[in-house]
Amino acid sequence: MARELEVATGMKEKIGIKRLDHVCWAVRRLGDVLPLLTDLMGMRVTDRWQNEEQGFRGLSLALPGGSVVFELLEPLGEDSFLHRFLEERGPGLHHVTFEVEDIDAAAQAIRDHDIEPFGGVRRSEGWLETYIHPKDSGGVLFQFYTEEDHEHDAPK
Repeated sequence: MARELEVATGMKEKIGIKRLDHVCWAVRRLGDVLPLLTDLMGMRVTDRWQNEEQGFRGLSLALPGGSVVFELLEPLGEDSFLHRFLEERGPGLHHVTFEVEDIDAAAQAIRDHDIEPFGGVRRSEGWLETYIHPKDSGGVLFQFYTEEDHEHDAPK
């Protein structure tokens, strides 16, 4: 696939993207937007979680006919980074996440593009990630990750 992309476009994909994992919408309250996504659009909640340390809760939704996950996040309190995000920008796109082959190679590809990966490479509990900050991308927070010893299946 990468070789086909290179031949077709004259470009070689450098960051090692395997797939688009999810798109995340930051909202003030999950319950306010959930009916729009489930009742009107037919999405189905597949997972819920809460991160007390970082101050947010979220849920994942499967899209009809798709393999990409739609994610919602809401802040748990006023000291959450997500609360600050919402105060500055209002509800909307928070980040786009891609699974990559190798997180260290992805971070190096970002550096080779004269962008410093936002926060470096973060490692915790088998989840390795790095970011391109919105100021470096033209307005979108891009997240790149790998999980050790785990493959994703399409949502059912």
